Amino acid sequence: MRYCSLSELAPGMTLGHPIYAFNGDLLLAAGQALDDYFIARLSRLGFPGAYIEEAGFESVEPQQILDGALRASTEVLLSDCFEKLADANLSEDLNTSLDLSLDNHPELTKALPLGKIRTQVNQIVQDVLDQFQTQLPCLLLKSQSRYQVQHGMDTMIVSILLGVNFRFLYRELRQLALAAMLHDIGKSFLIGPGEDNISPDHPRYKEHPQAGGLLLLAGSDDAYIECAAIQQHHERQDGNGFPLGLKGEGKLPQQGRAYHPGSIYRLAEIIAVADAYDVLTSGAYGQPLSPEAALINLIQRNGTEFNPHVLKMLARVIQIFPVGCQIRIINESSKNWHQYRGIVTKINQNNPHRVEMILSHDNRGDRIPARPLSLQGDENARLELVL
Repeated sequence: MRYCSLSELAPGMTLGHPIYAFNGDLLLAAGQALDDYFIARLSRLGFPGAYIEEAGFESVEPQQILDGALRASTEVLLSDCFEKLADANLSEDLNTSLDLSLDNHPELTKALPLGKIRTQVNQIVQDVLDQFQTQLPCLLLKSQSRYQVQHGMDTMIVSILLGVNFRFLYRELRQLALAAMLHDIGKSFLIGPGEDNISPDHPRYKEHPQAGGLLLLAGSDDAYIECAAIQQHHERQDGNGFPLGLKGEGKLPQQGRAYHPGSIYRLAEIIAVADAYDVLTSGAYGQPLSPEAALINLIQRNGTEFNPHVLKMLARVIQIFPVGCQIRIINESSKNWHQYRGIVTKINQNNPHRVEMILSHDNRGDRIPARPLSLQGDENARLELVL
């Protein structure tokens, strides 16, 4: 199996992983042949590509972090929440007081069905734990027409994996996951008709963390931890974040660490890193970065914006070249395979550039017979991701 971008898909290719529509229905099952209609539909829906089965790549088994049906059903629920809140049109009311605005709209306490949301979140956390998953084994590829919903999902996934590696208790993982999935729910009050996201230069952008936290509390009187994490996910270690200008302590966000007033809550420190990573790799506000480039970008902001322990853990969690992704060889010792492309079959935990792969294209971009190649012992190996 290998990942193909939308431009590479062609009629007759066999789908490797199922694809779900935005309403949660199965759009195309694994094993079915693609045709012009479905390729055009994937394009209209904003999908960037798909995994396909192909001779010579039978040994490649890309792992998905979530069951497709579970992810689809959760996205439908989250999308419904965003739509109901956007339809409430509170932008004018928010000119006075967030608390007053929510008091004047008691119907919004039902816009977040927290019972259903928690059920989905708990299932997702349990699935990750059942897989003994500690790393992200796939690329987080989004449909641009559904960015906000998928951003919430992917920020949650990365946050859960960080929490697992920090050995959070099950209860804490559920709290972290819920807050991460809903961290941008406050944007729904600010998004205009036909919009799916707002950028940091929006005049009221800095209001969304507080709005999201208060909305959560309006629907539940036992979500104070999740509320704090949502409201603080844009605070910075140096105190120059918003909305309160809190400072970080630079400590391990391990379970049981006491909270000190005036400092950033440790769950918020995790969500801040997961959020920023997903924004960079999705290209929400510019060109999308590769996982490696995104990590470098975040590390450059170490200590000023982000908790250094969380960034260090993120570098362990993210697989830069996961199994099934397409890569190009930039350098290798023999000089025989420069600019050849292939599919990763086995990652390297110690050096992500020293993978095992199956070559698929030569240095001119022409298809070649599938050929295995190992760069595991090559200290000069350098790769780049091809999307």
